[in-house]
Amino acid sequence: MTILLDEKCIAGLVTMHDALEAVEEVFREQAGGAALNVPRLRVPVKGGILRITAGVLSYRGYYGVKISSTAIFSRDAGRMFCLYREETGELCAIVQVFGMGALRTGAASGVATRYLSNADATTLGVVGSGRQARTQVEAVSLVRRIRDVKVYSRDSANRERFCRELRESLQLEATPVASAEEAVGDRDIVITATSAGTPVVSGRWLAPGTHLNAIGANYESRRELDSDCIARAAVIAVDDKEQARYEATDLIEPVKAGVLTWDRVASIADVVAGKVPGRAARRDITIFKSHGIAIEDVALAVRAYEKALQTGAGQPLPDLAG
Repeated sequence: MTILLDEKCIAGLVTMHDALEAVEEVFREQAGGAALNVPRLRVPVKGGILRITAGVLSYRGYYGVKISSTAIFSRDAGRMFCLYREETGELCAIVQVFGMGALRTGAASGVATRYLSNADATTLGVVGSGRQARTQVEAVSLVRRIRDVKVYSRDSANRERFCRELRESLQLEATPVASAEEAVGDRDIVITATSAGTPVVSGRWLAPGTHLNAIGANYESRRELDSDCIARAAVIAVDDKEQARYEATDLIEPVKAGVLTWDRVASIADVVAGKVPGRAARRDITIFKSHGIAIEDVALAVRAYEKALQTGAGQPLPDLAG
């Protein structure tokens, strides 16, 4: 039987704790060859871009495909994910994944923070105050004892609102600040979650020992980090190396400039599995460049689907077998 898991249903089934467990597990299994990520495919269509991703979790016996569109359509065409059983090809669930996308992207940064930041990190700087920033802060606060947060975004009202939300929902001491430099300069951990087309963080601002999660720029016209950030980093990890070569302008431009070579870029899966080293010294600057990849979607969809079967959640759909 196929079930529909809508946004409300997903929110009731999958917590950030679940997401952190699922994403850490899928990274570890990917390093051992039991999970396969298909890098994002972008297809031009009239009025926008169609995006297709897919992933296989052989260790759990599922695979999934997500289809979504860019926001330049006059209306949101939606983000729908189909979860299949690997052995039989059965369509198990159709999942609305707008909220789940923010959850899995936050969880990926949380896992990277667990493996790349200093264990006693307590201060957080955030550049950006949108939907993605919220789950980023939530995930990081679950893996490190964050005691205070500084937030910068271009709109002062938005950053004030965001800080209120962090104080109320996560009980964090959150302060809006007037510049990105002020948000970044003395922080143990930094998050960038913007749609910027040019860098919003300079490597000159990063304190020794900072870990940086850059999650906003996953398209050739977007960039959050300048080349000094990359030059100063002792460790640079990504969630998909193949995808990074055509999506991560934060890395592509430094490679073009001779600041970086691709052999210096590690897979976060290999870091999690202990196949490549992460942070080596307390004063190292480390970077996780996130794209949001399909195996993360599959991992969370599996959690949601299996919980739905246990609890009776979800809406049964007609037999869709051909």
